[in-house]
Amino acid sequence: MADARETKSAFGIPLIVGAIGFGLAAALMSFIYLKSEKAALLEKYAGSNRKEITVLVAAKDLPKGTVVRQEVLSQRRIPQGFVANDAIAAADFEKYLGRVLESDVGAGKPLLTSYLDNRFPVDFSDLVPLGRRAMTIQVDDLNSIAGFVRPGNHIDLFVNIPSALSGFSAGFISANMIDSIPTELRNAIPPALLDAARGANTSDATVKDLLANAIPKELILPVLQDVRVLATGRDPYREELDQLSYPQPRSQRSFNTVTLDLSPREAALVTAAIKKGDMLAVLRNRNDKSGAEFSTVSAQDLFGNAFKLAKSEGERRQRVAVAGGVDRAGNLVDAEGRTIMNREQLAAAGITVNAQGQLVDKSGRVIDSKDVVVTADGRVLQKSALAAAGLSVNASGQLVDKNGKVVAADAVVSTADGKVMTKEQLQAAHLSVNEAGEVVDARGRVVDTARMVTTADGRVLTAEQLAAAGMSINDKGEIVDASGKVVDPATLVVSGNGQILSHEQLAAAGLKVNDKGQVVDASGKVVDAATLVTDANGKVIDSKTLAAAGLKVNEQGQVVDKNGQVVEAGNLVATKDGALISQAQLAAAGLKVNDKGEVVDAKGRVLSHKEIVAMAAATPIGGAAGGGRTIGYIIGGSPTAGVAKSTTLKVTD
Repeated sequence: MADARETKSAFGIPLIVGAIGFGLAAALMSFIYLKSEKAALLEKYAGSNRKEITVLVAAKDLPKGTVVRQEVLSQRRIPQGFVANDAIAAADFEKYLGRVLESDVGAGKPLLTSYLDNRFPVDFSDLVPLGRRAMTIQVDDLNSIAGFVRPGNHIDLFVNIPSALSGFSAGFISANMIDSIPTELRNAIPPALLDAARGANTSDATVKDLLANAIPKELILPVLQDVRVLATGRDPYREELDQLSYPQPRSQRSFNTVTLDLSPREAALVTAAIKKGDMLAVLRNRNDKSGAEFSTVSAQDLFGNAFKLAKSEGERRQRVAVAGGVDRAGNLVDAEGRTIMNREQLAAAGITVNAQGQLVDKSGRVIDSKDVVVTADGRVLQKSALAAAGLSVNASGQLVDKNGKVVAADAVVSTADGKVMTKEQLQAAHLSVNEAGEVVDARGRVVDTARMVTTADGRVLTAEQLAAAGMSINDKGEIVDASGKVVDPATLVVSGNGQILSHEQLAAAGLKVNDKGQVVDASGKVVDAATLVTDANGKVIDSKTLAAAGLKVNEQGQVVDKNGQVVEAGNLVATKDGALISQAQLAAAGLKVNDKGEVVDAKGRVLSHKEIVAMAAATPIGGAAGGGRTIGYIIGGSPTAGVAKSTTLKVTD
């Protein structure tokens, strides 16, 4: 058994060794075979690798939309076997200049035709759409819009042409052909002349000549609108650049021709316009499809246009801009985000913007931006202050009162403390606003606006006016009389010279206030309180009495004579019989008016009209004749019996 095992072991070892040997031999032979195959393959392709060609590569990173130009290209030699089929050989670079990249190309990467747009025109005629024509016209610096016209822009063409060459001749006019004149031309002719021509005999040369001369000698006519520019100078339009939102190329800084995209008939119209008149090109937005709103314009239209501009500006100044908020930059904007006032303008108006984007006035008070309106002259007003003055803003940006009546924005004033009043209200109260924004009276004295009251009917009353009438304003802002009783402002009557009239004063003048708050006379006829004034003694003088003395109350509430000279109402004294005389005259003559309204001398004797006139005529008041000065003596009353209305008296110094 042991011998058998030894025999098997002796035979197994050689077999194992042999198997290992055969394995090693097989591996060696496989290695040798693969190496020979590799060498064969390398040998096979070595020939093509050794042959190189020069191709175009990107000189730097080129983003999508780049126009292929010589300065963005470079050359590189690459083995032919590694060159893509659509690589561009360096020798062919001129064929591809001006094309646009439709994808990014990294620096050093070969330029492939597949990277370029395939809409590039081979010839300029490819830019002209089918059925259209390209026409080149001469332009100067004006008509090239100072060189800002670019290929692809759209323009309007007008012509300034003599009317005789425009297809209409004044020589065709006759009395029965007036309506053949184009409407715009007919509107430029005075209507009276047209009517005369219609009624004239057709052989009336004078009327025909007048009519012919009334027609403008030159006209500006629209020729074409929304015309596309195919080229400026030698720079063609590249539609693909527009599609890629890339600017059009510009090789010329200036040019004297533009090439237009026209229909055959349009080309003929442009030719006729160039030959007969002066062309004018007007640049428009390419997305704007609106047309001209006129058929002819002439020099005569300049006058009407000037008035329209003035009217438009006047209307603009009468409107206000309503604020909608403050933007991130601190500008006051409207509801659509359009800037109304920037930070600097707000600061000039005494308003700042804090860190929270709020408006702050000079006193540090925060203002709601949506409560703000801005006038055309840059004044900032608040809706709340307007409302306190009985005003509001309508949908058109106009200020209106409670009755819907439009109030011009430039007729509204704002005081330093933020109150809003109209110039009409202030004038009625004999007040105004100075340059510092302070309300002042006729003598320039500053009025405390905190102690002012605006009545329900819009009248402004000051504390001084109320005090003169024995009234005041309490802590609640109410008008009270001397006993503290509240007085309804609607029952107060203010005279033309700014005095508050009591019912007793009115009654003494035969006047009263009806249940509507109107001043009426004994017959019930309404009397305008603005035509009433008070004399030195507080007596009410009506317009009739003033008129009898040659006086009246002007729009500013001043008493003036027939020459417009102001007469101080407070220096006048009304006599019992209706005469008006000044205090200075009375004092100079040693006269006075007693409590009965009679003119009396120093001894108390009542003087009649005739005596006063005779005295004035015979002896100068205040001394003997000769030298001195003159004063005016106003005599009212009836003009009967030869009583003079007025006279001038000479007074010695």
